[in-house]
Amino acid sequence: MRFTEKLSNCHPAPGQIGIFWLGQAGFLIKNSKGELLAIDPYLSNAVERICGLKRLMMPVMEPEELNPDCLLVSHHDEDHLDMDIIPGLLSRNPNTKLFGPSTVYRMCQEAGVNESQLVAFDVGEKGVCGGFGLEAVFADHGDHAKDAIGMMVRVEGHLLYFSGDTSYQCSRMEYAASLGADILVVPINGEYGNMNSCEAVDLVNLVKPKLTIPSHFWTFIRHGGNPYLFDREMRLEAPGSDFYFMCQGELLLWDGKIAATG
Repeated sequence: MRFTEKLSNCHPAPGQIGIFWLGQAGFLIKNSKGELLAIDPYLSNAVERICGLKRLMMPVMEPEELNPDCLLVSHHDEDHLDMDIIPGLLSRNPNTKLFGPSTVYRMCQEAGVNESQLVAFDVGEKGVCGGFGLEAVFADHGDHAKDAIGMMVRVEGHLLYFSGDTSYQCSRMEYAASLGADILVVPINGEYGNMNSCEAVDLVNLVKPKLTIPSHFWTFIRHGGNPYLFDREMRLEAPGSDFYFMCQGELLLWDGKIAATG
């Protein structure tokens, strides 16, 4: 089954969500109303074009096949703010809103994106897009992305915490941890200022989610990431904490626990 068919055929029941991993830090969340939230979708070869890093994992869908109701972008790096696809995406979907920090907002403005579709979304700000409640929380991705954010997504009675690209800083992540996330999505690549596997497990122990999904690994040779090390550290340092490795294009149905995968 093609990914787009899988996405179209996903019909979460009330209280249930469909989670799809696009690869890297990209995810799609589908609610029981059929609304679609895209988070940091990277579907082009912009990183290779700009930085010379070829992608190793092919996109699961063509850019023109992505038509979300809401787009949430954590910061302006090319593998998160994919400017090779976003202007076109927003142009063909005039009702889609993009939520992103100030640099993301400015770059989209400069690319000619209609300002009515842009929502400035810096740390501390909250928003609503259809059935999705959104909140921007602390992230530290270094000096080149000073306004990077972590993202809280509330949908169907569940709370998801996407840490975004960030180092681990216990005291500055306490607020996000205190919100009681059901699912934590965390990078494990350990490069470019991101948490490595051991630091990601530290965040797991701080947040204490029902489920952790590791991400941001294997897309580029320089981005690092060791899923086996994360697996080992979780079993040693966070025994009893559930985690799940998704493959690109996989669907995970969640209703408070993993209901089904595919």
